[in-house]
Amino acid sequence: MNVSVKFFAQLRDLTGKKTKIEFDLDEGATISHLLDALFLDSRIKKHMLDENDQINSDITILRNGREIKFLQGTDTILNSGDEISIFPLVVGG
Repeated sequence: MNVSVKFFAQLRDLTGKKTKIEFDLDEGATISHLLDALFLDSRIKKHMLDENDQINSDITILRNGREIKFLQGTDTILNSGDEISIFPLVVGG
């Protein structure tokens, strides 16, 4: 199954990806499985995880526009065609 990931703000700059990245995952894969694939890039892993290997509280992950914390968190099952958006907290003035 194919899902796409879009990064925003600093994460987009970090990855150098201005457009979405496509991932081919097994049927029944979850957000956690997708994150495992993303974290093969140590720069992404370092930016998204805290010292306890938990997702930083300043990272928001959406599946098709809905925050995963209002779904099943990282256990949210993905479907072919899903679009995942990952936003770091943006601050400034």
